[in-house]
Amino acid sequence: MAQQDINTDIASTYREIYRAKFQEDVQTGVKKPFLVPLYLITYWVIPIIYLTIPHKNRPWVYRARWLVLAFTVAFNFHIILHVSSHNFASAYGAGLIGAWGIVWNFALLVWTKPQWEAKRVEIRRKKRPQGAQSTQDNRLRGPSSPFSSQNDHTAQSNGNSNAQGGSRNATGLELNGYKPSGNGSAHNRKGGNNTVNSRTTPGHTELSEELRKLLFETVPSFRKYQNDDEILAELKKLGENQEFEYYWQEYPADASLWTRLDWAFDIANSFRMTGWNWAIPCLPPYDLPPTINGYQLPLSAVVPHRSKQGYTRRLSRKSFFLTRLFRDIIPGYLIVDFCAVHMTADPYFVLGPEHHHHAGVPLPPHLASLSPVALSAQRAFFSFLGVISALQLVFAFGSLALAFLPPIPQILRFRSHPWHLPSFSGSFVEVLDRGLPGFWGGWWHQTFRFGFAAPSRWLERQGYVRSGSPAHRLVAFALAFVQSGFLHASGSYSTVPRHSKWWLPPLFFALAGIGSSLQTWLARRVFGGLIRRLPRWVRRLGNLVFVLGWMWLTSWALIDDFGRCGLWLFEPVPVSVFRWLGYGPTQDRRVWRYERDFWPKWYSGKHWWNSGLGV
Repeated sequence: MAQQDINTDIASTYREIYRAKFQEDVQTGVKKPFLVPLYLITYWVIPIIYLTIPHKNRPWVYRARWLVLAFTVAFNFHIILHVSSHNFASAYGAGLIGAWGIVWNFALLVWTKPQWEAKRVEIRRKKRPQGAQSTQDNRLRGPSSPFSSQNDHTAQSNGNSNAQGGSRNATGLELNGYKPSGNGSAHNRKGGNNTVNSRTTPGHTELSEELRKLLFETVPSFRKYQNDDEILAELKKLGENQEFEYYWQEYPADASLWTRLDWAFDIANSFRMTGWNWAIPCLPPYDLPPTINGYQLPLSAVVPHRSKQGYTRRLSRKSFFLTRLFRDIIPGYLIVDFCAVHMTADPYFVLGPEHHHHAGVPLPPHLASLSPVALSAQRAFFSFLGVISALQLVFAFGSLALAFLPPIPQILRFRSHPWHLPSFSGSFVEVLDRGLPGFWGGWWHQTFRFGFAAPSRWLERQGYVRSGSPAHRLVAFALAFVQSGFLHASGSYSTVPRHSKWWLPPLFFALAGIGSSLQTWLARRVFGGLIRRLPRWVRRLGNLVFVLGWMWLTSWALIDDFGRCGLWLFEPVPVSVFRWLGYGPTQDRRVWRYERDFWPKWYSGKHWWNSGLGV
């Protein structure tokens, strides 16, 4: 592309215009800055405090959830209607957070009963039979906590190293994982005790072939033993010296305030319910490792580590770090940097499709020469590329921060282990094999899936719809896309520009639901016989064409509004590699992008609760 084609810098101009507009709105009382901690209390404070109070045997406390819900809904609607930010991403995020706060509080307080039904995989010191020899306890060695700084990936510490033989390193989280295959976890997993007993007959003890395979792949050092008797004897010895164990922790009603607070904080912040019996079904399973002859296997025995939809998890911190860095962060950083430079040279991404009529900003020559079809396709492509790369970058940085950035791992402990941090998205094969339903239900990030699915699951449990019926699927589809539309409409409304059309994003998600249902109906009812006879590559090509065509024809309702909202004016990276290489408008070649207006600001209000850090 010729340099003179992109020498107009309208992005910097409108950044200044919108920031000045926001300051004017704050001074006149039209908008309020997004203050931390004030506008996070209905997400991080009130529901967590309520869930910390035991109410299984206190009906009046349980009924009080309606008061909690009423306050959180009213407060979150206040955020949607009146809160914005000088930061363009935070301005959109204010409405998004307000809407998600409503959806999530309904999920935790109405559609589910966490204190009755939810449980998580947790670690505790292994209980030993009363009267056990004190000499055995004296032999126990290793860290006093499974999160010792010297061995922070070890969750189960064995005692006598001589008793362990070659298996001493087989009790930690960081192990050779089982080769992925099969399906992910089932939603609302019951969570049994997972104790596996060997088959025993007089004079002979035998392990099943499946159990032996799992044991050898999880703890390779057991392959040296010649028969099952030796294996079981070693397992019993290891089990006697095993210091920590995994267990299902239900709501700890009788535990200390700190323990209940930790439990409530965890469930309120686990959007995908990783590590819980409510883990969303597209993820690898979350369950207890099997226990064989008194010895509990490490977490690597909870297989597979790759779900059918392509979501993967790592057990090694090194593997987790390298995967996130080289597969997610570095490519995502470069792509989002290129998109930020390239897209903001197009006035469509700065002002929306009305840029020429309302603002008098013409297209640059390199875009004006394109046909309307080519221009529309290019804009749709870069919009989705920018969204995907930005989300990938945010989620990857967030997961690395949870796992490595002090003091987060020290506070979250077991919850910060990579086992709880599966990949951000699924496999694109889901799109090729299932089309639009695979796009939204498998490949695209499933961060909000539990909250979106909670109302339809409640209707199912109450008997209003039959599980698996067409009515159930239709209701689940409709409710999920309606809630997604609500989130994006709220984000559009809370932005600074006044010309955003918040009612269009819900239209996009409604059309997405219609398209998914339409493709399923066509593939099963109309052309099912023909499609089944076609080669696999033809079926996949057909799915891909349908997805690309439908997304192109309907995406205008969403991406047009992204431009009107000024969302692409956000600076996604601190250092612009492509501007350093000379790409982009000549008037703005600043390599360092985070200037004073990017950073949080302190706001002082009339009252102490109106003061805080504006983000």
